[in-house]
Amino acid sequence: MAEEAEEAEAKSAGFPWIAIALVALFCGAGGAAGVIFLSPAPAAAPTEAKSEQSAEAEIAPFNERVLALDPFVVNVGDEGYPRYLKLTLAFEVDSPESLVSLEARVPQVRDMTILLLSSKRLSELADFEGKALLKEDLRERVGGLLESGSVESVMFTEFVVQ
Repeated sequence: MAEEAEEAEAKSAGFPWIAIALVALFCGAGGAAGVIFLSPAPAAAPTEAKSEQSAEAEIAPFNERVLALDPFVVNVGDEGYPRYLKLTLAFEVDSPESLVSLEARVPQVRDMTILLLSSKRLSELADFEGKALLKEDLRERVGGLLESGSVESVMFTEFVVQ
């Protein structure tokens, strides 16, 4: 019986060392994984960096490609009493050259926009889809006025119905 007690004591004496070794192994593996996954990515090769810089240099800053127009106030068709729409918008074009071309045609852009807005009914402009369709229609129509380039987007900066 004494021998069995000594064997059980020897087996239980080895258990803490195994547990400590496993904890140390898992901590080391976790630290290594943290270093690998959380360390910053290596710098890009010089040729890749130059091509990225040249691509960024080709695109003009946002404010050099945007034409903001004065507000529009138009009658909007609706049943019952007259409704008014106050709309301020801006056009983003693809290049500063297109912006110059668009600035030269501001009276045509305003005329086209007023005619389009006054032909709409309030129910067509009330929801998100109606506003998105109006933006797309304006983008296509104004883009057709440009000699070169295109209108990238139309932005409503004010949209009030009274």
